[in-house]
Amino acid sequence: MSSHEVFEPAFEVIQKIEEAGGEAYIVGGAVRDYLSGRPVNDIDIATSEKPERIQEIFEKVIPVGIEHGTVIVRHRSVSYEVTTYRVEEGYEDYRHPDEVTFVQDITLDLARRDFTINAIAMSRDGRLIDPYHGHDAIRNKRIEAVGEPSERFHEDPLRMMRAVRFASQLSFKIEERTEEALNHLSPLLQHISIERIAVEMEKIFGGSNYALGLQLLQSTGLKNHLPILKDLDIHRNVPYSLILGWHEIIAFYVLQYPHLTAENFMKSWKLSKDTKKKTEQLLHAYRKYENEKNVTAWLIYQLEEELFPSFSRLVSALHRVDKISGEVLTEAKKQLPIHNKRELTFQARDLLQLFTDLPKGPWISEWMDKIEYHVVTEEIENDYEKIKEWVREWNPPARN
Repeated sequence: MSSHEVFEPAFEVIQKIEEAGGEAYIVGGAVRDYLSGRPVNDIDIATSEKPERIQEIFEKVIPVGIEHGTVIVRHRSVSYEVTTYRVEEGYEDYRHPDEVTFVQDITLDLARRDFTINAIAMSRDGRLIDPYHGHDAIRNKRIEAVGEPSERFHEDPLRMMRAVRFASQLSFKIEERTEEALNHLSPLLQHISIERIAVEMEKIFGGSNYALGLQLLQSTGLKNHLPILKDLDIHRNVPYSLILGWHEIIAFYVLQYPHLTAENFMKSWKLSKDTKKKTEQLLHAYRKYENEKNVTAWLIYQLEEELFPSFSRLVSALHRVDKISGEVLTEAKKQLPIHNKRELTFQARDLLQLFTDLPKGPWISEWMDKIEYHVVTEEIENDYEKIKEWVREWNPPARN
């Protein structure tokens, strides 16, 4: 696919900047992914024009980071991050530059980027501005820092995790000098917030060559600065198949190491309540699966459908075989007699009417749970009269 087919709407943004007397290029990950044959997602644009001028050129502009030269331009219902060429100096906090200077030269802007594969610009006619030979690095499947690796990693130590992430996603080898700097400077990772590290860690596991990513974390010493994982043999205990998202990662390790808890992972990595909920559901489902030696109707009923692919990947990762597909689980769920408690033909009010001499109490929810289970497992038909008869004749609630 030609660059014009992939980037046509973005080229229209660039054309408008050029017609207004400016200069602009597509930069960063979009160019890298296009040249390496990967799907192109977010497209970033670098320009000689300052944010105020971009706001004059375009009707729909969102000033998200105007002090750093960045605005969002909306064109054809797509957002483009447009940033003024800049050079940066000083990184006292190991993340943000102490001083940002806007410049007029795209090559100066490319010099501040982390790796050569990300330091390529593409013009509106598809021409590459590639002062650091990033295209060669892509052809040779090589990750190398722009300029001096130790300087790049001192500026933002998270770049070390990014190097491993790109190796995992692209199956690229880290160039020797860059890897040496990784080995030497891995302790700098302690200056980075765990939230930022967690984002990269998730992407490392999500890479097609995640085994290489885990190996690099171990060999470079970066693993020694990762909460909980630093004490695990993550290179030896590599998942057999891809696991995506923190809920799957945590479940994978908790199930292998009995001393680990999901709660400790959550606190150490400062993960969200949503991740906690998903992790607990996955662990519960997997343990039921192990106990029953089968995927039961009750397991499928209790597990949220959005977690079917996660459950499938987790079983594959731990059992080293593709045993269950998410599609099969989805189809099985469709065949269940009910999909939630509200669909029961017999409800709590019916139970109370059946046993009018009993006061309200925990027995109501206990018996509704029993009814729900027996309907899902098809031991009782979801029919009002049949459930009523089953409760009254065979399983009357205790009267104490």
